Amino acid sequence: ATEAKDLHDKFEAANPPPDKLVSLRAMAFRIGSEFLSTDGNKDTDVAVLRAINAVVHALEKTCMLPKPIKDDSAFNDEALEDLYRQILTDGSVDQEESKELLTFFQSTPPPVSKLVSTRANAFRIGSEMLTEDKAHNVGILRAI
Repeated sequence: ATEAKDLHDKFEAANPPPDKLVSLRAMAFRIGSEFLSTDGNKDTDVAVLRAINAVVHALEKTCMLPKPIKDDSAFNDEALEDLYRQILTDGSVDQEESKELLTFFQSTPPPVSKLVSTRANAFRIGSEMLTEDKAHNVGILRAI
């Protein structure tokens, strides 16, 4: 909990400009991928994914405000989880899958109350697909 507070405080003090937020998130993934195990230790790899999720969460919670949604009744957690599984199965995201995900979020954006669980589900499902192959695991991380 203190690490999360430290991250929050650092991001708040740094106050990165909006055009840097995407690159900061990407940096968390890039650096995190360096810590994926080379011996196929799934527990270590899951811990790395959780750490990256915490960093990205702190960045987003501190520096980004979600767009208000008038009607959140169309959001379907189960459909999104199915889409995550479909996309992450092969360990990468192709252009068509990326468009499909974008279309899903544009047509049924998650309500503010579900933003954290929406991202956490991507990490959880990705964790289920980790293997002993580091290249595959890096692909999963990039796909997330």
